[in-house]
This record gives sequence, C-alpha cells and structure tokens, in this order.
Amino acid sequence: FPLVMTSANFPGRPMLIENERVVSELSGIADAFLVHNRRIVARCDDSVVRISGGVPTFLRRSRGWVPEPISLDLGEEPLLALGAELNVAFALYHRGKVYLSQHIGNVAHLETLEFLREAIEHLLAITGAPRPRRIACDLHPAFATTKLARELGEPVPVQHHVAHVAGLAAEWDVDEIVGIAADGYGYGEDGTAWGGEVILWRKGHAERAGSLVEVPMPGGDLATLRPSRMAASYLIAAGLDPQDSGLSPRELAAVRFQIERGLNCPHTTSAGRFLDAVSAWLGICKERTYEGEPAMRLEAAAAAGHPFKIEPPIREGKGRLLLDTVEIFRSLVELREGGASVADLAATAQAALARGLARIAIRVARRHGIRAVGLTGGVAVNDRIASAVREEVEKAGLKYLQHRKVPPGDGGIAFGQLAQAARAR
Repeated sequence: FPLVMTSANFPGRPMLIENERVVSELSGIADAFLVHNRRIVARCDDSVVRISGGVPTFLRRSRGWVPEPISLDLGEEPLLALGAELNVAFALYHRGKVYLSQHIGNVAHLETLEFLREAIEHLLAITGAPRPRRIACDLHPAFATTKLARELGEPVPVQHHVAHVAGLAAEWDVDEIVGIAADGYGYGEDGTAWGGEVILWRKGHAERAGSLVEVPMPGGDLATLRPSRMAASYLIAAGLDPQDSGLSPRELAAVRFQIERGLNCPHTTSAGRFLDAVSAWLGICKERTYEGEPAMRLEAAAAAGHPFKIEPPIREGKGRLLLDTVEIFRSLVELREGGASVADLAATAQAALARGLARIAIRVARRHGIRAVGLTGGVAVNDRIASAVREEVEKAGLKYLQHRKVPPGDGGIAFGQLAQAARAR
C-alpha cells in the first residue's frame, strides 16, 4: 500500500523540531515517525515548483534556494518586508541584495508568528544586516504582520495587489507595467475585498485601471470555506435560481437574508472567489478542506475539457474597466442547459476569466503607451489561465511577463512590498 510521508506539522503551523514533541503531539495523526539525533537549527520546508504558462514557476521558494539572495538595487537603506497573512515568507534587503526567507506559513497562528520572529532574527544574524528602521507590510490593519511591523519599526503599508505587481516589475527590472493581479483576497484601498485587478504601475505610482465586477460575499470568510455560498451569490446576481448552488434550503435562506440586508456581506472582485463559485456550482468542490482546493480541483477538471468561445463582457464603470463575471456565469448556465459537460464548462470559465482580464490589461497598456503586460497573484500558478493570458498579450504584440525567481502568490509578496516601499521612499 502507498506510504505518505510529510513534515511534522499541523496545517498552517511550523514544523515541530523536537523529537519528543513530534511523537507526543502527532501520535494520534501519524502512524509512524522517522526521527534523527541531529538538532534542527532552522526550519525549512521543501520548495514546490510547477510549469505554468510554459515556464517553471515557484509555488513555494524554500529549501534549496533560501537564503540565496536576489540581486536588486533598492538604495542604501536596509529594509524588511513581512508579507501578508497566509503563506508568509518575509524579505530582507541589504546592500543590493534581497534575501527571501523560507516558507513561514499562516501567522494567524501564534506558533507561526513566533517562528516568524525567530526566522527574522536568524536571517539578520547570518547576513550581518543592520536592523531595518522601515518595515513594509500589508495595508490590512488587522493582519498580525501589520501589527508586528508597528512593533519592529516604522511601518510602510503597501496595498496587496500593488505589491504583487511591483514585485513582478522589480523581478524584470522594468519601470512601467500593466499587471494583472489575480488571487483570492487582498484588502483594497477602498476597504473592499480585491482579488481580480488590473494595475497600471509606473515607477512606483499605481492606479487601479480595471477589475472584475463586485459581487456579494455572504458570510465573509465563511464564503471561502463554503464556496457554494459564492455560487448562490453569483446566481442571485445573474437573476437565476440559486437552488442549483448546492446549499441546503436553510443555508440558502440565510445567504439570501445576508445579501438582501447587507449583513456580514462584503463585496469582492476576487478571481479566486469566482473560480470557487464555478467549482461549487459544477459539483466539483462544495466545501474547502485546504487552501485553494475549489480552484485547484476546477483546474484538474478543466484539463480534460475544451472551452467554448465566450466573448469576455467588458464595460466601463467606477472609473475603470470591468470584466462582468456575473454575465460569464449566466453564459455558463445557458451552456449547461444546452448539454455542455462539466469539463468543458470548467475550461470555459477559466478561459473567459483569463482572456477578459488580459484584454482589459491590453486596452490599458495601449491607452498609456506601455509595452509590458504581466500576470501575478495566486491564480497565476494555474497553467491554463497563465497560458491563455500569455497568448492574448503576445497576440497583441506586447511583451508578456510572469514570475521566474519568486512565487506569484503570497509567498513572494514580501519581495514586491520591498520594491514598492523603496520606490515610495
């Protein structure tokens, strides 16, 4: 029978490094333990790489690459960036080099936050860098990393998706880029939940030039764990029967109430929540048991499918270009009623999202005379989506950029925070 071997940690928390704690705390989970008498000085998870958009892409940059620096001139002053909240990897800048840390994890857990503190001290010691005065962090005021930045020095808040795009620009050493930042969640400058953004970035100045349309997110964070809630939200927004969302009558009634009253129901432009909604509606994943599960399982289903050609519905609104994912969802329902398979519908949803965001970015780039368009954020690790964006951009005669040195997701966001903080200075 197969053997499954993994590091000694609970999900989102740091590895246990003392043999006694490993055996005592994981005895009810693991069947066996492989231990050693050598002391572990610094925790370091394995790195993870996959092909996305035709090139090797980091999902996690850790063992084997850390603490190898990335050359980047950000000035004379040392800087520290703490990342976001999930999949944290911090970054230290000193004398023309950026040192990205190993994978830290979810710092909402106290043990992981303490690991972050320890890892910062360890990296400062082995690099000989002075303790930075300015600390780049996420714009979200309630993140543990934001609070830690205030504790460690002078915080420099950087909006989540601006950091993603700034990191991509820094990696390619360009001064101008139109960046597509697509992921699950980032605290927006207007206080809403961003996640499907087109950012015009010029020498540190960032403008939100496009996004997905806003849809209600009933239950807030609960909608990420119960993606059928997002399916119901999209169906209601499209004027369709939400019974097909997969929710029980009781939970559907609660979702309707939340949307109608605006009760614990923030609005979001998240690409991740759109993909989650499609995954739940198609019956692929109705409840998330690990991070990114609905979208990952949707990608797996789409691999066997062929997308229908849907013209991405793009319109002007709120001072930017908007991709109408509600209209895309309505088209998916019509295709399903016409007998389309689950695999083809999954492929169609991904293609419509990718091509719609790409076309917005191309229009913005042409309007402002910018030659480079890039893709970043957690959704960028989806090979079908990255390949579709690349095809659209190159067909338009523009240069396509994607990450090579750092993860496009939150594991690389500290790199972008450093780049943006240095530009702001």
